[in-house]
Amino acid sequence: MAKTGRKVKGLRVGDRVLVHYIVSCGRCAYCNANQENYCVKYQMVGKDVDGGFAEYVRVPARSIVKLPESIPFDQGAIMGCAVPTAFHALKRAKVRPGDTVVVFGVGGLGIHAVQLATRIFRAGAVVAVDLADWKLKQAKQVGAKETVNPLTQDAANVVHKITDGKLADVVLDFVGVNQTIGQAIDCVGKGGRFALVGIGAKSMQISPYTTIIGKEMEIIGVDDHLETELVQLVRLVRSRKLDLSRSVTHRVRLEDINTGFRILEDISENPIRVVALT
Repeated sequence: MAKTGRKVKGLRVGDRVLVHYIVSCGRCAYCNANQENYCVKYQMVGKDVDGGFAEYVRVPARSIVKLPESIPFDQGAIMGCAVPTAFHALKRAKVRPGDTVVVFGVGGLGIHAVQLATRIFRAGAVVAVDLADWKLKQAKQVGAKETVNPLTQDAANVVHKITDGKLADVVLDFVGVNQTIGQAIDCVGKGGRFALVGIGAKSMQISPYTTIIGKEMEIIGVDDHLETELVQLVRLVRSRKLDLSRSVTHRVRLEDINTGFRILEDISENPIRVVALT
């Protein structure tokens, strides 16, 4: 049964909405500063509280953003995670117009980082790096100037060439394994910024002098995203400055959610994002 709480204002049963999956306290210093991903009582829907694959879920009204009629629900679904996390990463990395940006891993998050960097942040050149050629093809379609498959090319050499030796202003890693992190750091130029988004199972080791100190490189952590960024993204999609029409490649019914997982695991399906519909 759908309903709103007694103190909720501005929302009614039947409204089209997307859910910000962070359940925050709304009272701590971080929440008051619109940094709810730092909340002292942070919880995530589907991880810390139930609701990830539920037909109904209870969330605070502050975690709800209205979805215009012009944006389909399947696009709204990915706007709650895959798109805003990439957006937050680019903002954290302080991407500026004209910057050379390298994106390692162009899956469900990285593909949106490529488009956002090109169309919204107006990067000078975006280089997409991935092991799957079909993903690199997708990256080209949404704005990547160059693509690199590390199985056949060295990413740092490609970036060195297109920047006349300067290397990248910003590198984002959406993979999170030691090998890609090492390759990503090699692509960062002096005074550049390296944003780490991918979550790996193992610790990473780097040589501080040849990386952080020698280049005066910044290493930036990226965790989740903010409600204010969801609002911004709704405006960008509604105004057609951001195109998510090709982002949802597969749709399954909620009761067939395991089929969705099999699609993600089967690379022959070429999935970008799989959405479960009720």
